[in-house]
Amino acid sequence: MNTIQHTAVAALTLLFVVMPAAGTEESTSKSLMDLELPSATDQWISVNDGVMGGISRGAFRIAEEDSSRFLVFSGTLSLENRGGFASIRTRPADLNLGDFDTMVLRVRGDGRTYYFDLRTRALGGAESYRLPVTTRKGAWQEVRLPMEDFAYTSFGRLVSGSAPLNPAKVVSFGFMLADKQPGPFRLDIASVAAEKGGGTDTAAGDAGPPDIVDTAVAAGDFKSLLAAAEAADLVEALKGEGPLTVFAPNDGAFGKLPEGAVEDLLEPENREALRALLAYHVVPGEILLGSQSPTTLQGEALQISAWGPFEVDGAKVLAADILAANGVIHVIDTVLTPPAKTLTPGGSAMRLIERAIERGVPLFNSGQHEGCVAVYEVTAESLLTTHEGALTEEQRAILRKALRAMRDDETAREQAWTLRRAVDAIYASLADG
Repeated sequence: MNTIQHTAVAALTLLFVVMPAAGTEESTSKSLMDLELPSATDQWISVNDGVMGGISRGAFRIAEEDSSRFLVFSGTLSLENRGGFASIRTRPADLNLGDFDTMVLRVRGDGRTYYFDLRTRALGGAESYRLPVTTRKGAWQEVRLPMEDFAYTSFGRLVSGSAPLNPAKVVSFGFMLADKQPGPFRLDIASVAAEKGGGTDTAAGDAGPPDIVDTAVAAGDFKSLLAAAEAADLVEALKGEGPLTVFAPNDGAFGKLPEGAVEDLLEPENREALRALLAYHVVPGEILLGSQSPTTLQGEALQISAWGPFEVDGAKVLAADILAANGVIHVIDTVLTPPAKTLTPGGSAMRLIERAIERGVPLFNSGQHEGCVAVYEVTAESLLTTHEGALTEEQRAILRKALRAMRDDETAREQAWTLRRAVDAIYASLADG
């Protein structure tokens, strides 16, 4: 069979799978896989980092267990030759998903985080709309992914200001592993379907896709970090709207600290020091890795190196760009230590406001008012939590009032100005004090 015939058969097979039978009532669910068909694998192809010089290997096959068939995506991920991804995807075909709002997957993984990708005809091979799927090792799970939450990426990087996904234009779907953890992997896929009116429930029954905290809980390797966040009363902040970027030390990173250090940090009298430490691991906004120096909620800047394996203040990045509902997680192997304080608490708060305005003004002036609101809102929340010792009760009241008032503003432009006036007032009073 030549290439043209092969592609035609695959496309016809996929159309047969997803098109409802003539004369039947319109369904609220559409299956996009039928593994019982002899040609079921013809709709799939594998694309690995060999296209960019890497040597990762990922392939697919059909397996059977307890009389049930499923697709196996497995192989070995390698970081050599600047590689680091393996993927499978379906060949382009008209999926007719315009009336559907949720993708529903039934998968069994190895505890790693994969991406589920959707592609339209207008996108190149390195572009897709995607959401992360964090698996539980050895357990089947149903994952529900609202189409409105899919984020546009190019070469694995989020692209801000892009048009939202149009389900009607989706022609291909697939899975990718790119967590920068070399070694063997395996993801079993029992079904992929589209639903309408499916809501935003995840496999665990929570509303919406997992946030930063839920993603860390599901990963199972951040018990110390989560305990520290709880002791510092920062869990709700990490579950907020965001967006936030968290450089998350795993349990092994906390294990490198001197004996007794973690216990000491969790003591109530060390709460402010713990909050400052954790705030140094969090950056407002979605920061995907590259050479840059983003300012943390603690007020100091991190140094990110993009040469070779990514490093953040010398800590190695074990897994990058893990997308959550309210931001991004980068897993690191060392707990970061803020530089020795050279600023007063008020000076640190003023620096945070300066950085927020530096980021917010260009967003506002370019018409990205919602992005500007997000920057100012995260800044206000940070001033109320991680910088509370720098503010008087009167200053804190100004911020709380602004956060309440913005909810009544009709447009993002008005919200941005409400928050900007508040942080300007705080900055002026700190400067005078």
